[in-house]
Amino acid sequence: MKHLKRISLIIILIALLIGTHTSPASAKSGDFVTHIGIVTASALNLRSEPSTTSQILSYAPQNDYVIVTGRTGSWLRVNYNLISGYMHEAYINRYTAKNVELGYGRITGNKVNLRSGPGTSYPVVAQSKLNEKAYIIGFNNQWYKVIYKDHICYIRSDFLELTEIPYENKLSLKSPIFFVGGKSTGVSPSAQALSGSSTAAIKEQIISNAKKHIGTPYLWGGNTPGGFDCSGFTQYIFKQSGITLPRTTTEQYQVGTAINKNDLQPGDLVFLANTYRSGISHVGIYIGSDKMIHASSSKGITISDLSSSYYVQHYYGSRRIIK
Repeated sequence: MKHLKRISLIIILIALLIGTHTSPASAKSGDFVTHIGIVTASALNLRSEPSTTSQILSYAPQNDYVIVTGRTGSWLRVNYNLISGYMHEAYINRYTAKNVELGYGRITGNKVNLRSGPGTSYPVVAQSKLNEKAYIIGFNNQWYKVIYKDHICYIRSDFLELTEIPYENKLSLKSPIFFVGGKSTGVSPSAQALSGSSTAAIKEQIISNAKKHIGTPYLWGGNTPGGFDCSGFTQYIFKQSGITLPRTTTEQYQVGTAINKNDLQPGDLVFLANTYRSGISHVGIYIGSDKMIHASSSKGITISDLSSSYYVQHYYGSRRIIK
């Protein structure tokens, strides 16, 4: 009898120890992300249920990103632009690992471990608090790659809730800093670059965004990716990095600081005069190596050599917007 009582007491103590054990992440986790998806259809419906007869909640244009969290038959359960629903798997390319800029997410657990790699076998580099933010720059086998404070690390996807529309999706008002289509923009991921405190990072972002539009046609009065004139192009590109420029070349020449041609740095504005009209008549963005990217009336968005005779003849001045 004593032996049985002793065994019972041990069982009770074990049960109490298990019950009082505190998990490293004490808040309830959400759904695991299984894949990053890219829409292949020209317009893909997001439905409330896994059926073509269910309510349409939204639709995704081609090349927009979706977050896949599960499946029912041939339907994928997804988060698209912060709306949960279902999309048919036939129209989504899925990836278990992808560089993608999803913006900020909210950490849903307390004392959640952030690790040096995508798995629990990797060392812990930081431990977060509930409702802190992390900036998502990638995904790898159910783990988000994030910038958290001064660390580039990984967090289990069920402990991070998206709070922004993915930066490459058409409805987003923001542009990627680090990756476009999974490829580097040339800006190294870092907390400093993310905070905007690095002027070099902002300049790199401007040049990277500008180069994405090479080949876009010239359009008089245009200031959208459908077509640009010279000042519409510079205004649009700077706006993507949160910098507001006036609309015309003359007005743009009044902002920033005047600099000598020999002191040009990438991201400076270059102005020409007496091209199609008298006075200041053209503007482009200096990208280094004596070249600028601009909206040419004959070639659209293109890169030109400032040392050529035409640009030497018409060069008027330069302004530094980002100091």
